[in-house]
Amino acid sequence: MNLKLALAALIIAPLALTACSKKEEASKAETEASAPAADEQTTLEQQAKIDALDKPVLDEKNQDVPAEVANAPADAATADAEAH
Repeated sequence: MNLKLALAALIIAPLALTACSKKEEASKAETEASAPAADEQTTLEQQAKIDALDKPVLDEKNQDVPAEVANAPADAATADAEAH
């Protein structure tokens, strides 16, 4: 019985101490790390490389809906309800 209580105390104590600890230092460090540098600017060459990578390929692998179904006009059942 005492062994079980001691084991439970050893398991619960670190969890309670972690949950109740101050989080100010961690939040300060996190905001400093995530804040962008004010003097760091993107050059035109860097922006060109970013733009080249950021272009998504639209529907290259999305072949589950045939074009005639995807491009068909909407019927009355799927018309916009706010168009009254």
